[in-house]
Amino acid sequence: MRKGGGLMLKKHRYSLGLFWLIAIFVLPLPFLQTVTQGLPALYRSELLAIDWGVIAYVWFLLAIYLGTRPKWLDRLVGLPSMYLLHGILSIAAIGLAYLHKSGTQSTGWIKTTGDWAFDLFLGLMLYSCLFMAGWLTSRIPPIARAKKWLERVFRHEISVWLHRLNLVAVGLVFIHVQLISYITAITPFMWWFDGATAFVLVTYLWAKFGAPQTWRTGTLIVNQTVADNVQELVVQLPQRRPMNLRAGDYVFMAVPSIAGLHEMHPFSLVNVPDDQQQLRLAIRGDGDFTQKLSQVPLKTAVKIDGGYGRYAAFLADQPADAPIIILAGGIGVTPLLSVVADHPERTIHFFYTAHRESDLLYPELLRAYQQRPTFTMTQQVGRLKATAVWPTLPADWSRTSVILIAGPAKMMRYWRRELRHQGVWPGQIYTEEFNW
Repeated sequence: MRKGGGLMLKKHRYSLGLFWLIAIFVLPLPFLQTVTQGLPALYRSELLAIDWGVIAYVWFLLAIYLGTRPKWLDRLVGLPSMYLLHGILSIAAIGLAYLHKSGTQSTGWIKTTGDWAFDLFLGLMLYSCLFMAGWLTSRIPPIARAKKWLERVFRHEISVWLHRLNLVAVGLVFIHVQLISYITAITPFMWWFDGATAFVLVTYLWAKFGAPQTWRTGTLIVNQTVADNVQELVVQLPQRRPMNLRAGDYVFMAVPSIAGLHEMHPFSLVNVPDDQQQLRLAIRGDGDFTQKLSQVPLKTAVKIDGGYGRYAAFLADQPADAPIIILAGGIGVTPLLSVVADHPERTIHFFYTAHRESDLLYPELLRAYQQRPTFTMTQQVGRLKATAVWPTLPADWSRTSVILIAGPAKMMRYWRRELRHQGVWPGQIYTEEFNW
């Protein structure tokens, strides 16, 4: 790679790798060390099973913390990566909880609270794998079809509330541990255990009751159909309190006055945020929440939280003169339109596909971008094969370009695989997969 290429890879991958390392290995260490050193010799035969339970609890706490959408961590590693780790840790923690349950002996309320917590975690895991783990359902078509059918009954807000029962399960584990006298006698361990639990509880309560007070209240000023099953909403925010929004960002939005739209939902920005503080959103009606948005009348108050996303941060880490290759599919083009608008001076190779002609969004905007000497576009109905793309790019594109991908999960996996075959380094590629 040319000068700056090594730094390109390092900056993009270092934070994410460190995030996973700390989450999986580092955070449980003080808990394991203190419980191992303080465990009475009488219970040494159960040490490994106890350690499994400790790790499981730490991972459950971390999963709850990640579910609060900490903005500082989103800007560092991205919310999709956080939610992916959230799901994987939850599943792995239940496996460790089973090993803990199988390898320890208990009676009375110690056993009862532990069993209740495990059964609740297991049930919620199975439910969440079907309804809230898009990274899983997008890879297994039969599960995706079952999810779509069951969503007629289990609406988005029901799923959110059921998912919150994880707090009840964690509370049962907390009680379970407090009832074990030889564990509570290990003072250093209990400092870590109680302190971590209190920290996550306070963080969750802030996210639930405190953070909503910081959300912006905007007014819906446009609600129109721009394509088949795609609605454009424009929200006017108060200009006296500008938000920290960047090109390519997404925001969470809710409509408190309308039933079924109370819970926050993520939507990408089509426009570059400016002094007018107007947010332009293009939303496809895939679920019960999004389908109701077309019925929201103008002048309705909406709640906005944001911004989230790492497209701008990723591009800021790359060489300023690196050409940008954009691979977009369907509704996934929305955040990348604002990226194009924000970089009129950059060389951009833009590839955009959709299943039908009517699904190609904002043709007038794209025609305007084509007037730029630095912008080239290939637009197609149906699948675009890699063998048709590579000959249209400069000879050194695989070493010098940065690549942004957005669209259906299957499409993004296809392009990542093809780019690897061309020798493109992972640090040159960025995607944000909204499957949660």
